[in-house]
Amino acid sequence: MELYFERGAKETPKGHALVYFRQRYNPEEVSATYFIALPVRVDVSKYIPPMFAPQMRGMVSQELSGFAFPPMPEVVESLAQLQRLAETRDDDLIDGGTSDPSDPMELLQLVNELQQEYTRLWQESQEAQAPTEASTVNEFLYELMGERDRLGELSKLVGKLRFAAEGSDSRLVQEAREEILALARYLPERYRIPRLIKTAEMPAAAGGLLAQLYLERCYRLCEEDYRRLQEVEVEIQRMEEGLGT
Repeated sequence: MELYFERGAKETPKGHALVYFRQRYNPEEVSATYFIALPVRVDVSKYIPPMFAPQMRGMVSQELSGFAFPPMPEVVESLAQLQRLAETRDDDLIDGGTSDPSDPMELLQLVNELQQEYTRLWQESQEAQAPTEASTVNEFLYELMGERDRLGELSKLVGKLRFAAEGSDSRLVQEAREEILALARYLPERYRIPRLIKTAEMPAAAGGLLAQLYLERCYRLCEEDYRRLQEVEVEIQRMEEGLGT
């Protein structure tokens, strides 16, 4: 379900939002509720008194990750008031569309679907930030590493990229690519890391062989083994001509 952010953005939800609805037969009347995406997930079953547990089983979700309150939107003064509140409180402001107060079940379902989508967007945004934070730590470590250790890390990341490419996992491919590019900032340009990435992303087995050759080329440059380096470059050229790359 698409959410229409009047304030804020779906890529970076704040975790709390005012959501408003216009009355279907009277657009000037506006009602609202408040969404909260919990930063800590809650096992609701832990808080049900034991004597009521058998009756409540199946009626509540075992895990609560977000909620809307009030569950039924309440009539508010005006949309302008909500806009001021959202600005003051730094809330997201979401246009929930139109509602029919005479059909409370339909409205409850709509609020529930919108709330679940908002919580999903919040969780995805937090997951997307996690690799960024990890990359910051990694880059600090890369700066402290010697060149040989950086090449060892490069080998691991190329293996991760190959695994993702062979499994057609686009999310993991993107993650591995970004990690290699972060590491590449601490490696000489002569290692031709962008070309190494391109070959490692090839799903065919030939891509894996070519990526290994590019990795070996990096090691030969690091060790100044120019005799073997020349042999590796001849193998790379022959394979690339065969693949037409």
